[in-house]
Amino acid sequence: MMRLSCLSLSYQNQFKAGKMDLPGFIKTARSLALDGVDLHMQHLRSFDRIYLKQLRRMCLDNGMSVPSFPVSTEFGRFPERIPGEIEKCRVAMETGLFLGAPLVRVFVGSTPEGGNPEEAFKRGADALRKCAEIGADMGMVVALQNHSGLTSTGDDMLRFHKAVDHPNFALVLDTGHFTGRNGPNGPKIAGHTYENYYRSLEQVAPLAPFVRVKLYDVEQDGSERHIDYKRVAQILQGVHYNGFCCIVYEGKEDEMTAVPRGARYLRKMVRGDL
Repeated sequence: MMRLSCLSLSYQNQFKAGKMDLPGFIKTARSLALDGVDLHMQHLRSFDRIYLKQLRRMCLDNGMSVPSFPVSTEFGRFPERIPGEIEKCRVAMETGLFLGAPLVRVFVGSTPEGGNPEEAFKRGADALRKCAEIGADMGMVVALQNHSGLTSTGDDMLRFHKAVDHPNFALVLDTGHFTGRNGPNGPKIAGHTYENYYRSLEQVAPLAPFVRVKLYDVEQDGSERHIDYKRVAQILQGVHYNGFCCIVYEGKEDEMTAVPRGARYLRKMVRGDL
C-alpha cells in the first residue's frame, strides 16, 4: 500500500516568514490527513536531543511516520569539500535515525564548470559508497535522489547504482528532475521529450524504496499541469511499489492553498483511485 507524506520545504515561504516551524508543519500534515512528514535538516532548530525528542513525540502523537531524512549534499563540483559533505551526511544519518527515519536522502551534485564529467562521476560514486558504508554501521540506508546535474536521466541513476555497488545504497525516485518534462525546474537536454522522461521513471522505479512527487502548477482539481500522475501511478503499481510518495511543492501559488489541493489529488493516486 502506498502512503503519502510531505516535505517541510513545501512550506518554505511560511518558514522564511516565521509563520511556521517544524511542530507547526507536523500539525499541518495531520490536518491534511497525511501519513508522514519529511523534516528537512535545514528546518531543524538545533541538533539538541531534547528538541529532537519533542519532534519525535509530536510525530507519534499526530500519527506521523518519518519515512526519510533529507540532507542536501554536493560531491561533484568541489573536490576539496567532499570530507565535509560526508560528515554532513553522517550527522544527518544520526539525526534521522534518532527521529525514526529508515533512510537518508542525499544528492550527488554536478560537474564543475569546465570540469571533467567522468572525474565528477567517480568522485560522486566514491563519496556515496563511503556514506553507504557509514550508514551500514548505523543501520541507516543512504539513498541518492535524481536532482539534475550528474543524475539527469534514468541511465545516470542506474550507472551510479552499479558503480557504488553497496547493499546499503538505494535510489530515490524524484518525478520532477528527469529530462524531457515541460515546466519549471528540472534538467533540460535538447531533443529530450516526455518519452525520455517516463522512460527514466520506469528505469528507476523498480529500485526505489522512496518516491518524491513534485508539484509546480496545481490545477483546480489538484492535478499537476506538467506531470501525468495517472501514468506515474501506473508505473509505480507496475513494480508493486509499497512505500511513501512524498509531496514536494515548488510552485508560485501560495503553498497554503496549493499543497492541500494537490494532496487531495495525490491521495487518490496512492489509493489507486485515479
